[in-house]
Amino acid sequence: MDCEPLLQHLLTAPTKAPQTETTAEFWARHRETARLFHEPVDAAAAAGFDASCVGHAFGSGYQVALRVLDPQLGEGLAAMCVTEAGGGHPRAITTTITPADGGWVISGTKTFVTFGTDASELLVVGSAGTTPDGRPRLRVARVCANEPGVTVTPRPPLPMVPELPHGEVQLHEVRSTELLDGDGYSRYVKPFRTIEDIHVTAALLGWLLRVARESGWPHDIQQQLLASILMLRPLGSASPASPVVHIGLGGALAAMAQLVETLEPLWADADPDLAAMWHRDKALLGIAGRARAARLDSAWAAISTTGS
Repeated sequence: MDCEPLLQHLLTAPTKAPQTETTAEFWARHRETARLFHEPVDAAAAAGFDASCVGHAFGSGYQVALRVLDPQLGEGLAAMCVTEAGGGHPRAITTTITPADGGWVISGTKTFVTFGTDASELLVVGSAGTTPDGRPRLRVARVCANEPGVTVTPRPPLPMVPELPHGEVQLHEVRSTELLDGDGYSRYVKPFRTIEDIHVTAALLGWLLRVARESGWPHDIQQQLLASILMLRPLGSASPASPVVHIGLGGALAAMAQLVETLEPLWADADPDLAAMWHRDKALLGIAGRARAARLDSAWAAISTTGS
């Protein structure tokens, strides 16, 4: 895993990015940068560096993570469709995936889908019945967003990262011939939380490094940001189901949190618009904090059991 191309990009690429851009413009810029890198974490960090805003840096990490989860996704924007009115827990999933005529029929509503309004492909989590012990048997269907029966309703922008589009996706007897192999929860939904954390964090660190260079922040700060990105590279190629990966990621996220605190007084020397954006959007880092803490506790418990 040669890291020199990534280091060259992060340390020498131009630091100016568009002040505003549409989702289509963001995606074109993301693809132009991401295709230069073989390792997904590198692609996320470099595309995050080039992003115009925090929301689009997050979007770069999210899109790279989806392609780690499903390498067969095409070149358009994609979206993971999990959350429903009752949440994202397996027992809250009421969307159905039913076999029919050599394919599958999907019906249900996903209430909160990142990039839902702009995605050309949807990974839809649905129930394909129950297991012998009564638990939902989840599967994931790959669905073209322009299929008959797919309706997407835009959701209002969030208070943070308002540039990131979200939508509600309704599926009414939508046909699909592409069902991903394996259990929908254990092979896709649960690992995606880890994969997303790794690649979104790399992208946000890349964005912060661009701001650091543009703002003339001290070299030791730039080095720490760079080191935090490099810390994520081996995690990106490891199994997202491994407890040791969760522990390593927990350490990387804790290091980033400490670094973000260290950066706080330096924002006075940054572009005022960038500083205002960061202070509006940095709450993004705390989303799903409780779930991450529970994941980390479980990982340590698993390690303790193994070593006893």
